[in-house]
Amino acid sequence: MRASFETILRKVRHRLSGSDGFGLIELIIAMFLLTVAISAMLSLYVGTAASMQRAGEKGTALTLAEKQMETYRTVPFTAICVDSATIPTGSDPYVTAHAADATIPASTGQAIGGSNGDAGCPSSASYTTTGPDHRSYRVDTYVEYVGTDATFSHLTPASGLGLKRVTVITRDGAGTGTIIARASSTFVRSS
Repeated sequence: MRASFETILRKVRHRLSGSDGFGLIELIIAMFLLTVAISAMLSLYVGTAASMQRAGEKGTALTLAEKQMETYRTVPFTAICVDSATIPTGSDPYVTAHAADATIPASTGQAIGGSNGDAGCPSSASYTTTGPDHRSYRVDTYVEYVGTDATFSHLTPASGLGLKRVTVITRDGAGTGTIIARASSTFVRSS
């Protein structure tokens, strides 16, 4: 019996002194650490991709706003206006935006083609287009007469006024109406 006890004791010591089984534990720990590192890298990648997508969308929207503004920079002062037939009505964001954001002009009281000596208009007040990124964008244009005071306050359209402000708002064209970019420029009647 003493021999069998010593044999068992020898086997136990051999198992405790050996490294059998530790390779599996080390492998599991290494796999866990690798999983944590890969998860962190993946979340960083997803966040970067989303940020680049938003930046691309904003860049396209700003380009569309500037393109619309360039249309007005190439026409005479009397052609800086909007076509009243293209101004949306009702609860359209073009009409309701002023209530939530005072920097957006009201849809009423604008420089309208054919009124107050203004000629035909170079573009629609509101239109939807597809950008090079294959997203839909809505470009809204507001043209208002403004005063020569420091804040360029809105003036009721009348003949002889010599200062107009064009504001172009680019929205998400997918129906949310979220403003992505805006551009504004003031035009002076030349003598």
